Amino acid sequence: MHLPPQITRLSQAGHDCLQLKTRHGTATLALHGAHLLSWVPAGQRDVFWLSPQSAPEPAAIRGGVPVCWPWFAKQGMPAEALQHGPVRNLPWQISAVHASSDDEVSLSLMPREQVSLAPNLRVSLRITLGKTLHQTLHTRNLGSQPFQLTQALHSYFSVSDATQISIEGLNNLPYLDKLRGMTPAIQQVPFALDQSCDRIYHHTAPSATHRYSLTDPVWKRRIVIDTQGSASVVVWNPGSEGAQAMPDVPDAGWQDFFCIEAANAGPNVIDLAPGAEHQLAQTLSII
Repeated sequence: MHLPPQITRLSQAGHDCLQLKTRHGTATLALHGAHLLSWVPAGQRDVFWLSPQSAPEPAAIRGGVPVCWPWFAKQGMPAEALQHGPVRNLPWQISAVHASSDDEVSLSLMPREQVSLAPNLRVSLRITLGKTLHQTLHTRNLGSQPFQLTQALHSYFSVSDATQISIEGLNNLPYLDKLRGMTPAIQQVPFALDQSCDRIYHHTAPSATHRYSLTDPVWKRRIVIDTQGSASVVVWNPGSEGAQAMPDVPDAGWQDFFCIEAANAGPNVIDLAPGAEHQLAQTLSII
């Protein structure tokens, strides 16, 4: 496919990549997993953290924005299913370039292979880089049976110190605490990291959009996350002990990122009927 000058092919972190560039900044996407590795708004530092210890392909990349599809963790799947679904371990290809200018560039990608445990599902990822960064994960059910879809855009946001950040948009939300046996609770105080965190927050009232923000007082920036088609948000940091047990995360690397993930998981399962479609999207902006 012929690419406009705003999209170039390059190699980064050992992966074949596409770099999108506008006057507002750059974004770098690995074709392995359609994995967003980097977003650097003009004049600013990278928004995402990428592990220097990520395993080589075909292993999933650690950091950036992994695509978790068509299941989150192993929810509803057999024990042998790949964690967070198989598409983050598969090669993807460009399916369309939608727009290209110095103000905005947008393209879609799709996996080169079908998913054996969900052969009748089709997925594509659209990425738009302009003043903001927008991602849309589009799922279609071409089969004759419904599918219980869970998913996430698993963003690893780069921070100065994970123990110093604050997150807005979680107050009064119920959540399941995976570190405490999926114990249910409600966020009644401002969020703060307590050694480690792995929670699925879920909205009980339907709404088209939700907003969260991550404030970093040291770097003096706020990352705003607007989500669509997402009834859950996963908040995760492995903490010191968790990082030491992960070979693709430096022992002290947990301090350098925080995950806030637009999702449908836990109690928020998408019952995708035959012929139905669903879109999970996030728009990221920097203040």
